[in-house]
Amino acid sequence: MAPNAGLIHEESSPGPPRHDLRRHVRGQTPDAADWDGVLSKLARMATSDQLREWRACPRCGTGLEHGEGTVSCPSCGLEEYANPAPTASALVRDGDRLLLARRAGEPGKGLWDLVGGFMDEGEEPLETLRRELREETGCEVEVGEFLGGLPDRYGDDGIWTINFYWEATLRGEPQPGDDVAELAWFPREELPPRDEFAFANTIVLLERAGARFLEPAG
Repeated sequence: MAPNAGLIHEESSPGPPRHDLRRHVRGQTPDAADWDGVLSKLARMATSDQLREWRACPRCGTGLEHGEGTVSCPSCGLEEYANPAPTASALVRDGDRLLLARRAGEPGKGLWDLVGGFMDEGEEPLETLRRELREETGCEVEVGEFLGGLPDRYGDDGIWTINFYWEATLRGEPQPGDDVAELAWFPREELPPRDEFAFANTIVLLERAGARFLEPAG
């Protein structure tokens, strides 16, 4: 759910993952202060639409060359791409019950979600899944079947994400972590209404799993 170090933060920048930009610059190693400025600017380069608005290289000031979902600098070799940020999440079952988490931060503060979150650099998807579930539920996890991947956006104008899901069961009774306002079990056929969920991809995943949603009140 909540992004992790090296990616994006709910309470700070809404930008994309901050890759190690040194690998994109040919033959140049700017000092730490220079890189702080570059990373601060590139953190806002999240989507193809936003990349098209950039004209000058934040590293050296040269005019940028634009491609499909990418910008590059012909002078210093800097490149940035509008790639989706990967997440790993779980459809946690307990018999015929499913575990939902109420989000404590934006986007979708107060709305329901499945437990999981953004991958850290160099992390395998199942490492992410186990780490996120420990952080959000306090429990170790038994990972089951892979359920697939779904694209979405992290908020109405946020970055694109690719969201991978697994079935899972927990060892122990879940307790909400700092970035989760509430954890609750729901019968598979009596989930909250669709408009109480933070992300469209979560609804699609739940529908594919045979879940049913209550109708909105009134």
